[in-house]
Amino acid sequence: MNDEKNDESSPVSPSTKYQKNHNDLSISKETFSNGYEYTKITNNNTLSKQRKLILHFDNRNTLQVANNVSSTTIEQGVNNFLTGVLWGYENDKDEWEWISTSPSLRKPDNCPKCITYFKYLENQIVREAIDRKDLRARTGNFIYNEGACFRQFYDELIESLRYNKLGGLEREREDLILTIEEVRELKTNELQPPVENNQRKRRLSILHSDPVPVNGFRSTNGTLYHYILPSFFRLIQYLQDTNRDFVIYLRTMGDDSKNFLTNSKRILSNEHPSFQFHQTLDVNLEPGRIERKNDQSICLQMKFQEDSEMQIITDEFLIHEKLESGHGIHAIKDDFNAWFGTNYHYSTSKPIWFDPDDRNPRSHHILFDDNFRVIDPYDSIVDIRIMNREKHKCYSCPFELYPKLENIFAVQANLYLILADHEYYIKTVEECEKNLDQLLQDAQTLKKIKEESCIDHL
Repeated sequence: MNDEKNDESSPVSPSTKYQKNHNDLSISKETFSNGYEYTKITNNNTLSKQRKLILHFDNRNTLQVANNVSSTTIEQGVNNFLTGVLWGYENDKDEWEWISTSPSLRKPDNCPKCITYFKYLENQIVREAIDRKDLRARTGNFIYNEGACFRQFYDELIESLRYNKLGGLEREREDLILTIEEVRELKTNELQPPVENNQRKRRLSILHSDPVPVNGFRSTNGTLYHYILPSFFRLIQYLQDTNRDFVIYLRTMGDDSKNFLTNSKRILSNEHPSFQFHQTLDVNLEPGRIERKNDQSICLQMKFQEDSEMQIITDEFLIHEKLESGHGIHAIKDDFNAWFGTNYHYSTSKPIWFDPDDRNPRSHHILFDDNFRVIDPYDSIVDIRIMNREKHKCYSCPFELYPKLENIFAVQANLYLILADHEYYIKTVEECEKNLDQLLQDAQTLKKIKEESCIDHL
């Protein structure tokens, strides 16, 4: 694959920085009372910083790689991610052919029929929702089978996720134990008769007797990894340091939010030595829910801390206001069945809202998701809802306009950059805010968005 045209195409090593112009930012080094250094970033853009940020995050490959609910390990999660950023096509012999030589979020320019290997497997395996378990199993072993030629990129990601960094005593001890146990396991397998499908149960590592630190996740073989990616908490520090008004929503289509919320609450209570917060931030441990009806209506079920009971809201303008009024961190389970029922069409996926008539909005929705794309309406997971106040009705923005709204309201999360640069979310939010400022000055584009979105079909 020719990757020279797009820097995002190439994998990013942990030493590589995400380059960008930061004329509106002042950056300085600060030190916590415990001696830990951190980068303090001040946003000097007086226009954008007046808006409240409504930040939505997918879970998998955006804030986490492992998943306790579906029993996805870090190793399986990395394998799964790689299948979604490696491209190829099915040839005339019904055989898969690779185009990618390295991971890329973007579809290769020279291959119009290319799809990701994940999408190829999804088309092959998934006929109903329960089949996604088989899909996870297939993608989770990618690097040990058909993806062996991409092992280098797997190893780089795994290293970036390790909790104990190279050079430290804890890492030296962990690697020594892992090596000794791996050699012992190989010798044991050589002496014992083969087992059907090679599914011999591995002996539990002695590393499992060690306590797991805050935000740690110990894999099956004993390796210690980050549970929630550090870039997320660095973003919260930045938002607090710059006195921004914000609310965060975890947007997942599964049941994997409670572990995330519980772990976040511990870290935000200053239990993690690398992250110290000067302000408290509430974490709502009761997830909300979005349902999408057959008549295309949307229903939000949500209970904030101040609510005496679960609120059920069916008016999209009131849903927007409810989400806008929130503070702290919350979770919302989106409607997978609705999305699946339309063959993954974007218009039944995760909704966020924008009013093109409001040139001075008081809030700004931004949704990060590795499954957000602008190349195929049947392979994207963000529904940008255009608000028409005259009709008191919301419409799905036409997909052909999505390239104009990418990196304003929706961002395809880049796991490589999230791991390589702990300032990734800070820089990307700032980029989205700048892009919104520019959009709000473009009356022609705003008019086009409204006119082409707000059409009532019989």
